[in-house]
Amino acid sequence: MSGKLFFRGAAQVFLRNGNGPDASTERRFPRPVIENMKILIASDCYTNNTNGVTTSILALSSALRRLGHEVKILSLSDSSRSFRSGDDYFIKSFPSLYYPDLRTSLVIKDPLLDELTAWKPDVVHVHTDGSSHRMALKIRKQCGVPLVKTCHTYYEYFAFGRFSTLPPLKVLSRFVGGRLYQQADIVTVPSYKSTGFSFLEKMSDRLVVIHNGIELDKYRNRFSEEERRAFRRHMGIEDHTGTLVTITRLSREKHIHELISFLPGLLKKNRDVKYLIVGDGPDSRHLKKLTGKLNLQNNVIFTGRIPDGDVWRFYAAGDIYAADSICEVNSMSCIEAMANGLPLLCRADESLNGVLDHGQNGLIWHSREEFVDFTCRLLEDSRLRENMARSSLEKAGSFSSDAYASAMLEVYTSAIHGSQTGSPGAAP
Repeated sequence: MSGKLFFRGAAQVFLRNGNGPDASTERRFPRPVIENMKILIASDCYTNNTNGVTTSILALSSALRRLGHEVKILSLSDSSRSFRSGDDYFIKSFPSLYYPDLRTSLVIKDPLLDELTAWKPDVVHVHTDGSSHRMALKIRKQCGVPLVKTCHTYYEYFAFGRFSTLPPLKVLSRFVGGRLYQQADIVTVPSYKSTGFSFLEKMSDRLVVIHNGIELDKYRNRFSEEERRAFRRHMGIEDHTGTLVTITRLSREKHIHELISFLPGLLKKNRDVKYLIVGDGPDSRHLKKLTGKLNLQNNVIFTGRIPDGDVWRFYAAGDIYAADSICEVNSMSCIEAMANGLPLLCRADESLNGVLDHGQNGLIWHSREEFVDFTCRLLEDSRLRENMARSSLEKAGSFSSDAYASAMLEVYTSAIHGSQTGSPGAAP
């Protein structure tokens, strides 16, 4: 690897002895940023399976390239054929048995994997724990370079739900997490909430909190007033109708069913409200059935999957962004909504720390009653809504892809120096 070194501030490693940044012990290490790095990013989720992980990887890779680094992506194809598209390498795979939207691969050898190994990356950055993780580990070992892993998922909640805090399950989580992450030189997590996961407890001496970033310009397109009215009317939303919007994968853990169940109570106080649900997923049929059961067909709009380039239009069509999930690690849709100038209306959750400031760029609710009251308050007070919208726009600036990439470069450099000095992932 060629390139000069220069120093820029200090990254933070949060040791887990409590929840949130104030309850953690903070250690610092120097961040000499290396120029012209060769970075391999691996993820089972990529352009053929769009979600928050994909969004963060696209933002990170684009910004790293703008900063002069060479980036290649290792992922899984959506067929039984391996292929390369520019710097994106897709390895043949088949549908996962345990999660239909994901893919699995049993490939051990492939010419494309040999090509990536011959390229000799300076650092390997893994974002998921499936097949691409296994392939990336092999490349990392053959090239003798450091490994950075990012944990995007609240695995304990997905696996055990409300039982995840039971002592035997916490022990199991710590064991599995240790096995999956023990080879990483540094583990990054996108929120302070993640530092409290039992899954990552054995990694507490190498955890770095780096919030996800997005390509802000992608979400800062603006309708004219006439264009917005026309777009809303096309979906059956009148000019005066208050509109909640949620843009997400329609799966059970997102709790869209609960928001739908709140609507009858909301409509008793404000009859002119619609709920715009954008996305698709395994819970789609159930949600539509629930909507019919509650006679909400005139108040709930399902768009299905939409082209990535049109996402901003649906944010812009709403008045408030609503979210109910407590399984998020760092909600990309909330950040995107802020970039579109929407106030947030979210269920209380630690993942909102640093994202939603209650009373500033949105409101945090704890119960059905608060959700209804806060929604009415925001829809009826246009000045409050506009002030929160401005605050959201300002807040979104701190989640730019360039800031995300710069922070990650400091982690890569620290991992490289750590592996060269025999102390990977540790702060001096």
